Amino acid sequence: MGLSMSEGSHDAALFAFNDNAQVKLAHIGRRGIRVSMIDNVLHDPEGVAALGFAQSYATDRSNLYPGMRAPMPDTFSTAFRTWLTPILQRNGVLEGNQAIHHDTSFFSVVTTASTDLLPIQSIPHYDSTDPNLFAAVIYLCDTRFSGTSFYRHRKTGYEEITEENRNNYKLSLDNDVRIHGVPKKEYMNGDSLLFEAIFSNELKFNSAIIYPGRILHAGNIKRQFSPPKDKSEWRLTVTALLQTA
Repeated sequence: MGLSMSEGSHDAALFAFNDNAQVKLAHIGRRGIRVSMIDNVLHDPEGVAALGFAQSYATDRSNLYPGMRAPMPDTFSTAFRTWLTPILQRNGVLEGNQAIHHDTSFFSVVTTASTDLLPIQSIPHYDSTDPNLFAAVIYLCDTRFSGTSFYRHRKTGYEEITEENRNNYKLSLDNDVRIHGVPKKEYMNGDSLLFEAIFSNELKFNSAIIYPGRILHAGNIKRQFSPPKDKSEWRLTVTALLQTA
C-alpha cells in the first residue's frame, strides 16, 4: 500500500467505520457485566490490515503486552470514537450524556514465546480499576487464531478489580503463589487452577469486542506459543483503551 503512519501520508478515508455493523450485547459473570461484540466493523478491513502489516513495530517495555505494538494515527482515533460512542449509548453501556473522549490505540501483534512470559503475563489481567475506562480489540486476523476470554478468580470470586477490592485481590494472589507456586510459563487459555473462564468470544475477521477495563481478561493464545516466523502467522489486532466521561 505504501502507507506509513510515521509520514502522515495515510488517508483518513481508510478508517471508515460501518454504520450498519451488527452489534450484540452479552451480560457475563455473576454481575451481568456488559460486553459488546460487533461484526463487520470497518468498510475496508483488508486495507487497514495491510497498513498494520507495513508498520515499524517496537516492544513497549513500560507495558506488559506480550508482543509488539505500533501507535494508530489520530485519524483512526477520531473516527473510532465518533462511530463507537453512539453504539455504546444505544446498547446501554454508556449513558446518553456519556461519550468516549480519549483513546490510546495500537496495532498489536503477540510475539512473546510462552517460555519468556513473566508470571503476571500467565494469568488474566485488568487494565485499570477506573469504571469509566473501557478496552476494545478489533481483530484483523483470520480464524486460525482465537478471541478473548473473561475470568473469575476462584478464591475471591472477583470478576472485576475495583479500587475497593484491589488490595484484597493482590493479597489473595500472593497467597495463591505461596500455596501453588508461580504460574507456569504458558498463556492463559481457558480454566486454570486459580481462574475459571466465564465467557469467551469467537474471533472473526473485522469484528470487535468492547469491555470494561477492570474485568479480568486475556487473549486466547495457545498455551505453548512460539513467536511467528513471518507476517502470515501474525495475530494482528487493533487494541485500544477508551476513556469515557
